[in-house]
Amino acid sequence: MLWLASYPRSGNTFLRIVLSEVYGLESSEFHDPQLQSTDREYLNYPVVKTHLLPGDLIPSDPEIPAVYIVRDGRDAVVSAARHHCDLVAPGMPFWSVLRWAIFARKGSFFGGWSRHVREWRKRAGVILRFEELIVDPIACAERIRSIYPLPAPRAEHVPSFTDLRSQKFDFGTGSSVMESSHFRERFFRRGKVGAWRDEMPWLHRLFFYCLHGRTLRKMGYV
Repeated sequence: MLWLASYPRSGNTFLRIVLSEVYGLESSEFHDPQLQSTDREYLNYPVVKTHLLPGDLIPSDPEIPAVYIVRDGRDAVVSAARHHCDLVAPGMPFWSVLRWAIFARKGSFFGGWSRHVREWRKRAGVILRFEELIVDPIACAERIRSIYPLPAPRAEHVPSFTDLRSQKFDFGTGSSVMESSHFRERFFRRGKVGAWRDEMPWLHRLFFYCLHGRTLRKMGYV
């Protein structure tokens, strides 16, 4: 079993599709059982997606290999806020949700971007960058081989961002929600590096730098 972890909107679903289409590995999901139902058979899958912090995993065995996908926190929180307003709670004001995601009070938004990155950097055996994943998904996926035995890749099956929006992929638990083209177009929204520059207001940028600037610098995003 392999944990596939990320802060929301950081390329986790895209990598799941790559692992399914290119390597033939289906995946499941593990959520907070108090907030969202989890596939009871998730332990039977080779790959399990999660957004939870390492301390919330079940099983908590540190010997289970883990991959973490990190994305520029400014892009991640903007995309997470858009996703919340578009698909989770339609009608909520984007600027309010974005501020909520930045501050992440009382453990909301999985503890906040900085905490999420800090804790998973200590736990994960391989750290991938969203910015590299969308450019060369197979090269990124091949790095997983150092901690988990991947099958031989079928490079001709790697999907493009356009494919994600136009085609329905069966990659395991959670695939059914992608049947609607309307949902896919909103879920795979832009897939762009640096989109925060035209979506994050200056006040929200200030909030973000005050709270997460140290982690941004440590991860090389500033």
